[in-house]
Amino acid sequence: MIPYCQHEIRDTDREAVFKVLTSSRLTQGPAVAGFERALCERVGAAHAVAVSSGTSALQIALGALGVGPGDEVIVPSLTFLATANAVLLCGATPVFADIDPSTLMLDPAEVARHVGPRTRGAVLVHYAGHAGDVEGLRTVLGPDRFLVEDACHALGAASGTGFVGADADAACFSFHPAKHVAVGEGGAVLSRDADLAERCRRLREHGVEREADGHVGLGLPDALRAEECGGGGYEMHALSGNHRLPDLAAALGTSQLARLEENMARRREIAACYDAAFADEERIEGLLERPGTRSAWHLYPIRLIEGGRAEIHRHLHDDGVGVQVHYIPIHLQPYYRKRFGTAWGDLPKTEAAYLGLLSLPMFPTLTEADQSRTIDAGFRALERGGS
Repeated sequence: MIPYCQHEIRDTDREAVFKVLTSSRLTQGPAVAGFERALCERVGAAHAVAVSSGTSALQIALGALGVGPGDEVIVPSLTFLATANAVLLCGATPVFADIDPSTLMLDPAEVARHVGPRTRGAVLVHYAGHAGDVEGLRTVLGPDRFLVEDACHALGAASGTGFVGADADAACFSFHPAKHVAVGEGGAVLSRDADLAERCRRLREHGVEREADGHVGLGLPDALRAEECGGGGYEMHALSGNHRLPDLAAALGTSQLARLEENMARRREIAACYDAAFADEERIEGLLERPGTRSAWHLYPIRLIEGGRAEIHRHLHDDGVGVQVHYIPIHLQPYYRKRFGTAWGDLPKTEAAYLGLLSLPMFPTLTEADQSRTIDAGFRALERGGS
C-alpha cells in the first residue's frame, strides 16, 4: 500500500536525538529553546513557543488571547477536529462559516455574515498547505478582533508578505509525522507579539509563572513573607495543563527543519507531476495556489466532479493506493450535531467539497514509480467509477 503520507528519519536526526539521550535533560532543557530559535529564523517570526501538539498550540493561542466562556470564534468546518475543539476547550463557542470553493478555506464574505457582538475573532486554516486570505479576513474582522492562523499544514508556505506565520497575531503549527517536520507529536505558536508569546509560555506549563519579577505573592502573613523566597518558587496565574515539548522531540525538530527547503522542493515536483497528469482530465479538479502565494503542499487534494467518491476511494485502495479524505466536516460530527444542533445543509459549499475530496499520496520520499502507479490507478478508478 502506498500511504498518503510518510515521514523520513535520517542519520542526522538519530544523532540529534542521541545527543539529548546522553545529556542530563530529557525535557525542559536547552533543545526546546534551540528549536524555537530555528523556527523564528526559518519563518521570520519574532517569537515561537514550542508545545506538545498542534492542538495544544491552538488551545494555548486562544487561551493567551483571552478566549473564554461567552465568546464566539468563527472557524471552518472543512478541517481537522482540533480547530473547533480548541475553541471548546477554552470554554467558548465555535461558529462555523462556509468556505470559498476555489480555495477550500474560509470565505471572508461568509465570515462577515457571522460576525456578531460575541465574536472575539476567527481561525483561518491554511488548507493543504496553501496560503489563505489573511488580509481579507483581517479586513472583515476589523481591528478589535483577532485572526489565529491554523498553519498546521503550512510550514514553509508563503505569500507576498512573507512566510505564513511571520506576521501573525498567532500562527499554530504541527509537527505530527504527516507534516514537513516530524517529531512524533509536537506543535508551536508563532507570534509577532512578545506579551502574547509570554502568556503562551505560561499556559504551556500549568499556567505557572516561574520568574520572580512576575510573582504577585502567596498571601502569607507579613511575618512569613520572607519564606516565599526559599528558592524554586513558582506561582500559578492561570488554569492550564502540561503542554510541554520534550527535548528529544525538539532536537529531532531542529534537525528536520534544516532540510525543509529540500522537503518542499520535492513536494513541488510531485505536485507538478500530478498537475500535468490530470491537466486534461475533466472529471478531476485540482486545488490551485492563490496568485502571489507559494504552497507548502502538505496535501495534494483532488475534487471529483462527477461524484462517486466512496467507490473511487475503494477502487484506489484495492489497487494499493492509500488515498485519504480531508476532511469530514466538523459540523456533521455526531458530537457537534448533538451539542449544537448543526446539520446537513448548514454549509452547502463545505458539504459539496467534502463529497468530492480525495487526497493523493504526497511526501518527499514518494518515488516516481509509485507516483506513476498512483496516477494510473486514479485513471482506472475513474473509468470503473461506481461499478
